[in-house]
Amino acid sequence: MGNNQMSNAGYMYRLSPSLDSFQATMSGLLRPCRISQKSSRSYRTEVSHGRMKPFGLTAIRIGGQARIEVDAHRDMTLLQIPLQGNFISRDQRGDGLLYSAGINAQLVDAHSPIDLEFHPSTRMLIFNLNDSQIDILGGKALVEQFTHNKRVISFNTGAGRAFYHLAEFVMKEIETDREAFFDGGLADRLEDSLLASLAAALDAMPQQKPRATAVPCYVQRAERFMADNLDKNLTLGEIVTVTGASARTLHRTFREVRGDTPLGVLKTMRLEKVHAELIRGTCGAGDITRVAMRWGFNHMGLFAADYRNRFGMAPSETVRRARSS
Repeated sequence: MGNNQMSNAGYMYRLSPSLDSFQATMSGLLRPCRISQKSSRSYRTEVSHGRMKPFGLTAIRIGGQARIEVDAHRDMTLLQIPLQGNFISRDQRGDGLLYSAGINAQLVDAHSPIDLEFHPSTRMLIFNLNDSQIDILGGKALVEQFTHNKRVISFNTGAGRAFYHLAEFVMKEIETDREAFFDGGLADRLEDSLLASLAAALDAMPQQKPRATAVPCYVQRAERFMADNLDKNLTLGEIVTVTGASARTLHRTFREVRGDTPLGVLKTMRLEKVHAELIRGTCGAGDITRVAMRWGFNHMGLFAADYRNRFGMAPSETVRRARSS
């Protein structure tokens, strides 16, 4: 690329209308990825990266609306924090979650490819967490609650906001002088503070029990039945009947392997369906009630509270951000 600029601490790319995509591997800190622009005008995308002792740290500034397809590469746990704008992350199944500056962040493993769609002028900070840091945060079982289930770290607690403000400071320092940040010692001095602040943010969030290694067949039958009937007014009795287990056994086992009750899991499935529709950008504020009722929510006040608890923002905020992206 003729417009590509490089320094010891980072890369700077310019996307032009004649360039559909390019391949990039960011010094082992990120997986191989393809960045494709989605607008007709030229804009610059900046990627700065380095290491904070064992930390891998990457700062990205997207100049226009863009899509980044990130390949599966190796064992990694990435914390992706939007500090300006927002992005939608989709997994292999096409399920998408919206992440917005000051609202939430994504904790994701690298075992599967992901597809990130960025709003113009998005700024994002990415931490690559290693095994020793994961142990400090509470261990793999705790982290997997986010990478394999919620995928959302909310900043709506005091500890969450404190970590977010620290991430903002790190991003500002990188953008001001990335060589000085990575090579001048500031990055190393901040590592312990970042880990402690992130650990506090995770501790402040409601946590589930870790999943058991094996999921009993009657739990799988219950989940398949719920997934096939999300638009129906299911009762616990109906779910119990199709499993062949007793209500007590089903409830206890769901708690052990899913960290929630059968009806709690059902509600989560329905919330995910509503969220998937709202982030498409085709719904208006007046459509929220219709979409919620389609997926079995009849009390809008309770629905709004459950939605905010799950995704870190109100349904109307999701619609507004999705339509502006």
